Amino acid sequence: MKKFTQKLEFYIDQYDLEKQIFQMGEKITERGWLTKNEFLTICLWKSRRPKKRYNLNSESEIIQSTKLAFREDYELKKIKILTELKGVRIPTASAILSVVNPTHYPIIDERCIQSLRNLEMINWKTITEKNWIEYLEIIRELAIKNNRSAREIEKGLFAYNRINLDKEYTNLYN
Repeated sequence: MKKFTQKLEFYIDQYDLEKQIFQMGEKITERGWLTKNEFLTICLWKSRRPKKRYNLNSESEIIQSTKLAFREDYELKKIKILTELKGVRIPTASAILSVVNPTHYPIIDERCIQSLRNLEMINWKTITEKNWIEYLEIIRELAIKNNRSAREIEKGLFAYNRINLDKEYTNLYN
């Protein structure tokens, strides 16, 4: 127990991993690429399932790919570069981009897609490169109209899903 209580402040601080991850973004942006530790932290936060595959990427592969992706202007090419890393699919690639630039990049998530479908803003269900580009355009347009970041709009859609579309639990958040 003493081992725990001596580091209690540290463990409490670790609870809000998302906050810490997004605080890394500024340093990553200045440097222009991810270290393997940063890459693994972001990827494991987004999706733990492919964790063995994430670790198959070498430090140099991660640095090279993220450096290329962060410098790329063409959105489709940017996402393709990141998804070439082992274990990284579009949702995880979007999380990497969002950590580095939450103003312009939302995270794509099944719950956000369900929300947009419910709001009749999209009619697709699967995450493809084409749908990522459409999602990005929709979120950025909503961000501009509402004077918010892309990440804030995405978080709003996530909460909308939890509050309005979770049919198993009624009035849970009211």
